[in-house]
Amino acid sequence: PDSKIAVIGTGQIGNLCTQALILRGYKVDLFDNDTKRLNILSHIANSTNIALDNLNSFDVIIEATGSKDVLERVLEDSAMDSTILLLGFPYGDMEYNFESVVGMEKVIIGSVGADSRDFRKALELLSDLEMLPFIQVVMPLQNFEEAWKIHKSLKHLKILLQP
Repeated sequence: PDSKIAVIGTGQIGNLCTQALILRGYKVDLFDNDTKRLNILSHIANSTNIALDNLNSFDVIIEATGSKDVLERVLEDSAMDSTILLLGFPYGDMEYNFESVVGMEKVIIGSVGADSRDFRKALELLSDLEMLPFIQVVMPLQNFEEAWKIHKSLKHLKILLQP
C-alpha cells in the first residue's frame, strides 16, 4: 500500500481505524489534540501530531472527530485528488461552498452503510486488534451517572458498565 494516510482523531473509531489500516500494511499518520490518546498508538503509527498541519501531503484523510471545525479545515487544506473519509459524527449543520472540492477533484466518502460481509470481516479482524484500552475501565451499572461524566471527560477510550 502506497497511499499516504492521515487519521484525524484517535478516539474509539480513529483508534480502531488506525489499527485496521496498519494490519493491512498501511503507514498511518495520526492527529489529535489529546496526547494520551496519541500515545496509545504511538508504537505503531508512522507519526503522531498535535498540530493539524500539512494535510495537503496526504492522499487519504480519515476524519474521525465529528468536529465541524476540523471537517472544514480538512476540506480546505487537503490536496488535489485526495480522498476524505468521514467517520466522525455529528458534524451538525454547516454552510460550505463545494466549488473547491469539485475544482480540486477531491472525493468525499461517508461511512454509514454496511452489509453482512462487512460485519463478518470486522469480527474476523477483532482478534488482531489491541483492545485493552477499550476495556480498562469497568464500573458498576448503578454508577452510570459517574461513568457518563468520566466518559464525557475523554480521559478513557471506553467506559464499560457491569450489571
